[in-house]
Amino acid sequence: MAPNISSADDIVENAPSPVAVSALVLSRPMDSNITVCNKRKCNGTDYPSKDETIWLLKLQNTNKPEHNIIHEKQYHKSLILKAVTEGDVLPLKRLLVEIEELSYQFTDKKDFLMHRLTSQDTGQTCLMKALLNINGKTPQIVQILLSFTRRHGFLHRFINAAYTDENYKGQTALHIAIERRHCEIVEYLLKEGADVNVRANGRFFNPKSRKDGFYFGETPLALAACTNQPGVVKLLMKHSDTNVCIQDSFGNTVLHALVTVTENAKPHNTFIINMYDRIIRSCNNKQLENIPNNGGLTPMQLAAKTGKLEILKYILCREIKDEENKILSRKFTDWAYGPVSSSIYDLKDVDSSSQNSILEMVVYNTDIENRHELLALEPLNTLLQMKWNKFARYMFLISFLFFLAFNSIFTWLYYRPHAEEGLILMNISSTSGIFQLIALIFVMMCAAFLVIHEGITIIQLQPSDLHSLVSDAWYHILFFIQGVMVILSTITYISGVQESLIFIVITMVLGWKNMLFYTRGFQSLGIYSVMIQRVILNDVLKFLLVYILFLFGFGVAIASLFERCSEGDLCSPYNSFRSSIVELFKLTIGLGDLEMQKGSRYSTLHLLLLIVYVILTFVLLLNMLIALMGETVEKISKESENIWKLQRARTILGFEKRLRFYYRDIFKLGEQCKFSENDVRLCLRINTVKWTEWHNQVTCASEDDGLSQSKGSICSSLSSIDDEVFISKPNEHAIIQLENEEDLSLETAL
Repeated sequence: MAPNISSADDIVENAPSPVAVSALVLSRPMDSNITVCNKRKCNGTDYPSKDETIWLLKLQNTNKPEHNIIHEKQYHKSLILKAVTEGDVLPLKRLLVEIEELSYQFTDKKDFLMHRLTSQDTGQTCLMKALLNINGKTPQIVQILLSFTRRHGFLHRFINAAYTDENYKGQTALHIAIERRHCEIVEYLLKEGADVNVRANGRFFNPKSRKDGFYFGETPLALAACTNQPGVVKLLMKHSDTNVCIQDSFGNTVLHALVTVTENAKPHNTFIINMYDRIIRSCNNKQLENIPNNGGLTPMQLAAKTGKLEILKYILCREIKDEENKILSRKFTDWAYGPVSSSIYDLKDVDSSSQNSILEMVVYNTDIENRHELLALEPLNTLLQMKWNKFARYMFLISFLFFLAFNSIFTWLYYRPHAEEGLILMNISSTSGIFQLIALIFVMMCAAFLVIHEGITIIQLQPSDLHSLVSDAWYHILFFIQGVMVILSTITYISGVQESLIFIVITMVLGWKNMLFYTRGFQSLGIYSVMIQRVILNDVLKFLLVYILFLFGFGVAIASLFERCSEGDLCSPYNSFRSSIVELFKLTIGLGDLEMQKGSRYSTLHLLLLIVYVILTFVLLLNMLIALMGETVEKISKESENIWKLQRARTILGFEKRLRFYYRDIFKLGEQCKFSENDVRLCLRINTVKWTEWHNQVTCASEDDGLSQSKGSICSSLSSIDDEVFISKPNEHAIIQLENEEDLSLETAL
């Protein structure tokens, strides 16, 4: 297996994270013509260790010197490896005869011959070496080696020998033959007794990142499936000893491996889906797809967690007609009439009521970049819309009213433009004092709820990086800060702290700004809010970072040009760092005055600095910000609707979690459907109208309107057409004449 094979996806469930991992260092290549020299040797042969030499001497009947053992071992092994690599049949036969004659000098001939045909450092046999260097003579070489080992009674041990090197541990000749895509040799190895359930679990086959190796599920069947060899897959599945349900080191089956190696390239996805479908149909165990890995994920759940759009779409919408495999269907077309069809979708592991549900994985997994595309799949899209219509929009409205009341009451309590009166009238016997006390209690309870609820939500989201934190938990963070600021405002105000006004002002601004959260209840406003959020996070923050550097640098420089003012002298208003910063900011927005250089020690230098500052900030940075904002808005506008749907999906699931278990059962979607005696499922019915996918056309002849019916006749026929090759011609179009204006829309539709 060469390292240049197309590798698996970065994420292997339960494997260590590929982030910030150094490249895998392969101490020994699997097979290479380049030899790395070290202190012990600089040749391509296997140098026996001291322990191995002593072992060979113990096996030997005669007292042959140690250096002869070493010489004979090096001589024969290097020539045998050369012969199997280059396909030299005659030299190989001669060498096998020689080592056969030498074997009579040892008490255990099988062990001696096995050692002569195997590298003790890596466990690589001559058979593996031959398969790693496929040529026209390789099938004959394989037959010679297996015939030799069969004659001497260690065929099973030889053909199933595995690599012992930690990088390629567990790999056998069968793995290599499959990787080299040689179906005839694979069939021959199986016939001779090759183990079909052996697992290759070395570091190369379980890489931490895709460039370090190739993950394929460890088993020969998984390797054949992941490398698109349907013939070999069929051969292996027909083999009586093949365990299709075998799991690898991560608990993944062959289906998990197929999901893992899926990429975004459509041709690649096509063969993966075809292979996946072939395996589940051919497997006798129809529960293969329901086997979870060590992370508790089935192949469908793994596809959702890793964002594999095409394979997930196939699994969710798979419909199989034949009775034998109908149980594998997750979609059933109940009835169809013209372009209208009614389909039933299996909700097992899809709805949020299930453990490790697909819906929650897609909505809350911040590592998936294409979450909005996954949510557009059925039944996820319809399921979310039905949840919104059934309970979420009412809870959303109630939440909006509570938050509006919270902000309004807080503003009423603390808004004192001229500090005319205190916060609370301690005389609770008055009506206004009672109302203020009740309002204060309500505000504090709401603030405590915000702090607790939003804090738990942020922890549960577990954002993977800063970008996902500000994109997914943006409003949760703002709500949490608002709750904290409300509590601080109340405590400091009641305590009589002068700085309480700072907390009050910030809380008022933050509270009314957070009302933008509720724009996600409306599509047009929600999309607008998404654009604002993305512009702030992507462009404005970058601009502010660069602008602050310019502002600070020029502010310090300009403030330094003014002389220190003595007491009683008339000083320049710009001689402080604070005043310089303010004037520079005015220049940035076009409100400043270049006359501020008067009174400076070096007015010419001062003026030059101001001009450079204006060019860099007002001319360059601001125009660059405007250009970037326009580009961001144009880019986001194409996907803002999907982003808004993702935000609304998070809101829907958030409200669903707040429901008590009793109400969850009431608002639970789906219905129990019985497909057979032992097949009862929770399903969701979805009706669709698809004109473009309806392969029937109604053709009608012309009919005159009016009282005359002399030429009136109607004929209709149904004909199957192919959307891709059908070419419409004007003289072949059917004409339906309608008698009133109300039917014009129908005519257009037809």
